[in-house]
Amino acid sequence: MQISQAQNQSLWKQVYQDAVFELDHGHLRPKLEAARKAIETRLSEMFSRGGTYREFMELSDAQRTLQYLERHELQA
Repeated sequence: MQISQAQNQSLWKQVYQDAVFELDHGHLRPKLEAARKAIETRLSEMFSRGGTYREFMELSDAQRTLQYLERHELQA
């Protein structure tokens, strides 16, 4: 059973939101790693199957946000 493109879009966004809204620093690192992996997986799918420019920009923004959180929240 294949996951549809719409479900993949929702999956990375949900994993990303779980990381961004995590308040417990003890749970933050694994959630950031899961979000990074979900974003990388979606980018790979987009390059092989196509996707929209809008989603590509959303993924790029999400990657930058994760980098910020890793630098500033995990250092605290």
